[in-house]
Amino acid sequence: MNHFNICPSCIHSNSCSLTAQKEKVWSCSEFDEIKPSKAIIGNLKQPKRALELV
Repeated sequence: MNHFNICPSCIHSNSCSLTAQKEKVWSCSEFDEIKPSKAIIGNLKQPKRALELV
């Protein structure tokens, strides 16, 4: 069986206290996946950019 760590893609990763060994978690009943539209970078305002021909 090929397991992979799910903590980096969980919205509760920073506040979760279920385990101190998050690098070994491959299954969790409290797992809620980060949706691309909810990602932190999606909430940042991007500066206006202008195209420049070089």
